[in-house]
Amino acid sequence: MMPEHSIRSALIKQGLRLEKNGANSSSRQRFGVGYMVIDARTNSVVLGSKDRPYDASLDEVAAHYVT
Repeated sequence: MMPEHSIRSALIKQGLRLEKNGANSSSRQRFGVGYMVIDARTNSVVLGSKDRPYDASLDEVAAHYVT
């Protein structure tokens, strides 16, 4: 598993940003830590909102966007 900061750096180079659900959010309390990948240019979600907001794991993000 790659560290979160390494994944963030790789995404930034691709014009994307990584968002994590807030520590006090209800989704985090129910489902644990989750992530969304946002296209910085269009501000649209490209990964992590299929079933609910922030539903991607860090491993899923790395598998899709980090080489």
